[in-house]
Amino acid sequence: MLLRISLILAILAGLGVIGVSQFMLRPQVVKIIEEREHNKTEWDKTQKRLDKTNVVLKTTLEKLAKTETDLGETKTQLAATTAKFETEQKRANGLQENLNKSNADLTAARNELAAYEGTGVKPEEIKGLVANVKSLQQANDGLKEESKLLVNQVRKLTNQLAQITSDKEIDPPIPPEVRGKVLVVDPKWDFLVLDVGSKNSVPDRGVLLVSRQGELVAKVRVTSVQDNRSIANIMPGWKIKDVMEGDVVLPY
Repeated sequence: MLLRISLILAILAGLGVIGVSQFMLRPQVVKIIEEREHNKTEWDKTQKRLDKTNVVLKTTLEKLAKTETDLGETKTQLAATTAKFETEQKRANGLQENLNKSNADLTAARNELAAYEGTGVKPEEIKGLVANVKSLQQANDGLKEESKLLVNQVRKLTNQLAQITSDKEIDPPIPPEVRGKVLVVDPKWDFLVLDVGSKNSVPDRGVLLVSRQGELVAKVRVTSVQDNRSIANIMPGWKIKDVMEGDVVLPY
């Protein structure tokens, strides 16, 4: 009986403790539940804002990508337009240069026309005048060549006359402007071929000096003369150095 009473008392005490605990913990539990509900509500709001932000971000990234693409295309178009502009600018400059040249040629042609009109010559007379000028020029060239031949002949006859009338051998004169070079050398026989001849007024038996870099190498006498060539021998006692091809010859 005592045990039953003790058990009942223990049960009553437990129920009391549970009641007290429930009475004291209930507000805290309610508060925790309310905080949980509030946090969930805030979380849902935050999640919605995040989802909206992600949508905006995605849209912004797509716009940015499109903007970059458009920018690249714009740069390409700008480069093409710039190249085309430069080409057109060069073409315009070339056209301007051609225009300036055409204007200069036109001015020169006008001046020539004015000078031509001032002569009083008719167009049909020009052809005959040109032919006359060419004919006179050819005749003048022929007279020049004939004059050279006559001068050479007079010089040769003068030299022959001087040789005949003089007891001493006289070297025929050579024009001071004559300049030539040694083409061939035969050191064994002191035999030379020169690139000057009668067309350069080099006479037979004329005396020339051979020079190399301003120094005297030898003195030679012409033994045979052609139009553009002459043959010479080194004079005895006048071979200072060996004559070489390319050495310069000039009047004595």
